[in-house]
Amino acid sequence: MMGFDLLMPPDQTARFYGVTIAVVTNIKDEDGLGRVKVKFPWLTDEDESPWARVMTPMAGDDRGFYFLPEVDDEVLVAFEHGDMAFPYILGSLWNGKDKPPEKNDDGENNKRLIKSRSGHMIILDDTEDKEQVIIQDKSGKNKIMIDCENDEMTIEVEKDLKIKAKGKISLKSSDDDLIIECNNLQIKTQQDCEIEAGANCKIKAQTKAEVEAQSGLELTCAAGVKVNNSALEVM
Repeated sequence: MMGFDLLMPPDQTARFYGVTIAVVTNIKDEDGLGRVKVKFPWLTDEDESPWARVMTPMAGDDRGFYFLPEVDDEVLVAFEHGDMAFPYILGSLWNGKDKPPEKNDDGENNKRLIKSRSGHMIILDDTEDKEQVIIQDKSGKNKIMIDCENDEMTIEVEKDLKIKAKGKISLKSSDDDLIIECNNLQIKTQQDCEIEAGANCKIKAQTKAEVEAQSGLELTCAAGVKVNNSALEVM
């Protein structure tokens, strides 16, 4: 490694203080320590650095922010006590080739976001009176949206939405209605099914309604039961 030999003579008296630009070359740390290797284009295009630890907002035993740079990303590097044998990645840099995912054309700096390589995004939008939080996949068709202005949450999916729980699932609207709209509705229970209304309960079908029970059927009403049908058949 001729380039590094120039900066790291045998007596180790030379030091490189301050920070410098580098390009990531290897992110496959076989020891699983979240380290990367870089090269310094201003020094040599061939030589790789030793494994460099990556600075992150939080780190600990099996916890922390895990955001490794990608190969070919530009990063900012510093060295422990100026010794190039111990590099540290301080952060990643945008440049003329690698542009940021948001432009801030209006200068208001309203959006903060995280965007992954494939295009998944978490967006924090601070636009005044239009604040929202969005989590969406790369297609933009599957997303969770929190509308702060209207106190609303919307979940959109292109196909199926599945909710699974080993305990209870509760849907409760304290002050307003609960509406379900779909082409076909099917409700299955392994045991009992109970529907209770505080006032009126209405079941209406445009063509045919069926009520079926394997053992018995009971209709009870304190004011009597009324059946109104010109073609009533009791069997």
